[in-house]
Amino acid sequence: MSELSYRYRAHPFARVRTFRLGATALMISDGAREWSVPYGDVTFIEADDVRFLGSATSYLQHILRTPHGPVALGAAFRDPWRVVDKRSEYDTFIYRLLKAITDANPDRQYIHGRPLFNRAGDLGAKVVLLLVWIIRHTNPDRWANVAAWTMRRVGPRLRGHSRALEQIAIAFPEKSPEERERIAIGMWDNLARTAVEYTQLDKFWRHDPAHPERSRVIRTDASTKIWTDIKASNRRSLHFSLHIANWELCAIAGPQYGLKSLIPYRRLKNEMLTAELVRRRRAAGITPLAVAPSILSEIRKEFGEGDAMGMLIDQHYISGIEVTFFGRPTKFNPFFARLVRIYDCPVYGSRIIRRDDGRFGYEIIGPLEPARDERGRVDVHATTQQFISLFERWIREYPEQWLWLHRVWR
Repeated sequence: MSELSYRYRAHPFARVRTFRLGATALMISDGAREWSVPYGDVTFIEADDVRFLGSATSYLQHILRTPHGPVALGAAFRDPWRVVDKRSEYDTFIYRLLKAITDANPDRQYIHGRPLFNRAGDLGAKVVLLLVWIIRHTNPDRWANVAAWTMRRVGPRLRGHSRALEQIAIAFPEKSPEERERIAIGMWDNLARTAVEYTQLDKFWRHDPAHPERSRVIRTDASTKIWTDIKASNRRSLHFSLHIANWELCAIAGPQYGLKSLIPYRRLKNEMLTAELVRRRRAAGITPLAVAPSILSEIRKEFGEGDAMGMLIDQHYISGIEVTFFGRPTKFNPFFARLVRIYDCPVYGSRIIRRDDGRFGYEIIGPLEPARDERGRVDVHATTQQFISLFERWIREYPEQWLWLHRVWR
């Protein structure tokens, strides 16, 4: 058997498939038909350790996710009821295959997990998508109230609750344990409502001039003027925000004023949920960009004059630069500040505030003048600190609306 081809049968009732490494695609045949999968079409790879009944040996299996469906292959060949160990041959083949996929698509995602977890993940994703459809076509606000009521009671029992309390205690050492608990429970309430609100992101910004009281997002005259000026300038603009209230609504602001809005996003571990999230954001007018090794080149290609690009930049980043946050040193990602240096265009900060009447307040400030060094270039470190200090002031105003689950101080 050549190292460029591999025979595999997943179970006793399956056809034997022969996989061959072509120049640009994986060639597959099963005796009845032949087809190919371009390496660049593989967007997600799941690796599992499979153990068969009565066997003490685990065999590696890979599932290649493509727009046209999954392709599975593994190191255990069923012949038909006997398990044939092909690990040595498989290791050579899969190494070459993964390299070809990575060369063709450096942004492909790779996870290694248990097969039961992955199957449950697909089933869970289908359940979530069904719930999204039900919520969207019934009464989303009532569902949000139910979810918030539930999470106010379930959240304190979850492992993340103690982490949130630790973070709150670091940020607010002067507050009593009861006050910190109130903030943490408020966070769970907000998080539950935000999750439900994903089902109708495209509806929140709808505005009826004849009945402004029906608007879900309340815009001040100052914020409207800022966006009007951004549109009139026809220049690139960079926007930053944080995980507060329903943070997704900040990303949708630009399209309301006729601007192309680029928003980088991270893929979820489940490809079905990732696709749904991207679809929802596109429906709301956003142009999503997947965070990957090629993100900078994608930004250079997509980010043109008159466009807006926004990012959430309030999470700890282990390889980041050290800044001070709530009086304690921590590390944040300097990528956004580096973009400010590269493009040296107007910069704006924005936030959403959840109101007691079920609506949202929206605020955008700027253009902000970034910190500069002695040569007049944007100082990445000082500018990152500038933005983080603004976040601290905003979080102090509405601490129960910020996402305390991320470990900021380590």
